[in-house]
This record gives sequence, C-alpha cells and structure tokens, in this order.
Amino acid sequence: MGAQQQIRLLLWKNWTIRRRQRVRFLIELMWPVLLFMGLVWLRRVNPLYQQHECHFPNKAMPSAGILPWIQGIFCNANNPCFQHSTRGESPGLVSNYNNSVLARLYSDFQDLLSGDDEHLELPRLWKELNVMANFMDTLRNHPEQFSGRGLKVEALLKDHETLTSFLLRDIPLTESVVYHLVNAQIRPEQFAFGVPDLHLKDIACSVDLLERFLIFPSPRGLQTVRSAICILTPQRLQIIEDRFYANVDFFKLFGLVSVCLEAVVIMEGLRKFPK
Repeated sequence: MGAQQQIRLLLWKNWTIRRRQRVRFLIELMWPVLLFMGLVWLRRVNPLYQQHECHFPNKAMPSAGILPWIQGIFCNANNPCFQHSTRGESPGLVSNYNNSVLARLYSDFQDLLSGDDEHLELPRLWKELNVMANFMDTLRNHPEQFSGRGLKVEALLKDHETLTSFLLRDIPLTESVVYHLVNAQIRPEQFAFGVPDLHLKDIACSVDLLERFLIFPSPRGLQTVRSAICILTPQRLQIIEDRFYANVDFFKLFGLVSVCLEAVVIMEGLRKFPK
C-alpha cells in the first residue's frame, strides 16, 4: 500500500468517526472558537499597558567581594526596572554601588586599617564614630537646635576632589553655578531620619525644596542654581549625586560634625545660664 493511499485511508477513517460522533465533532469545532472569543473579550476589556525598556541592576557574585555581594542582594530585593542603562552594565564593573556612601566608607576603612599606623588611627576612628553617634542622637531628638546651621559642601570634599572639574567639564555648568553649589551649606536636620523619599528632579526645580536642603549665601545664588540644574535630566542629576558622594571625605565630615555639635552645646549652655 502506497503512502498516498495510506493518507487517504486515514482521512476517510477520521471523517467517518467524526460523522458518527456529531456532538464530539461540534465540540471540537466550537472549543477553539470560544477560547479565541474569550481572548478577544479580555483584550477589549483591559487597556494596553505601555512598558518601557527595562534595565535590571546586576547582582554581584560572592567572588566579587563581600560588600558588592551584600549590596546586590539587599539593594535589588524588589528587582527594580530602569528605563536607562545602569552603571553595572559597563565593561569591567560588577556592582552598581561603587560610588555609594557605604562603598566609599568601606574603602576608606580598608585604607585606614591597611596603613602602617593603624594602631594610631583606630582610637581616632572610634572617637569620631562616637561623635557621629552623639550628633545623630541630638539631631533626631532636638532637630531645632541645628536650624539655620549647615555643613558647607566645599568643606566636605577631599583635598584632590574631582567634583568641580566634573561639573564644569562634563555637565557642563558655568563657574558661577558651580561656585554657588560648592559654597552652599547642607542642612543636616533634614537627614535625621534617613534620605527623604523625593525625586532629584523635583528638588532641583523647586525653590522651596532647595531651601529645605541647602542654605545659599544669597537668594540670587539660589535662583542661579535652580535655573541651571532644573533643565538637567534625572540621569544627569543622579550622576552628579553619585560623584558628590564619591568625593566626600568622611574624616572631614566627622571633624565638621564635632565642631557643629560643640557649637550647639555651647549655645544651649548660654541659653540655660545667661549672664
């Protein structure tokens, strides 16, 4: 029996079975039609959801180091999706948080502990950590004592900082805007309970929010900075924030915090015991 005759015999047999079982034949015809109609109904009831392209932060393996591995687990627990490329997608990078405050602090501790005079630096480190703890405790319990006081941005930067050259060359901002930015003062009481849940773009374009976080030498400086940074994209603003954190000198920060705390204590003593 040839192949063509076998196929014809199978088709005849299939048609005979379907003709004898007409209910089954109708169900086999209508079931796909009903499924297709259900899909069409669902499509018409639910509107289209526009999803932009997704870039997921990479998660470092334990071989990349303890800190990148822990950051990859905890900072990406909700698996966020970004419309723009993340820093970790660049060649040679295994973490998106190389310039974070925690990463910089961890790197500074490594440099400190690996130095020749580590036995001399450890007491200093312990003392400054105690100062920072007292400062944060006072900041949380009595934030009104720091009202109007600030930490100057320029005083927080490292001796060989690259922030100003980056702002002038790569953003680029004018010398006047950069001058007003680095000479502004950060209000510490706004960060007593962590970083506020605000978008950088909203802060950059709002005079009230800028005055809430920064103290400018003059109202003209505030308007100049707002006009210059409000037109920047959120990605550029995020890069500026990361570059600022990368240039912060933590030991300078500890020293300024100590001076600020001493000034608050003196002012509080004068208020309680006036002449």
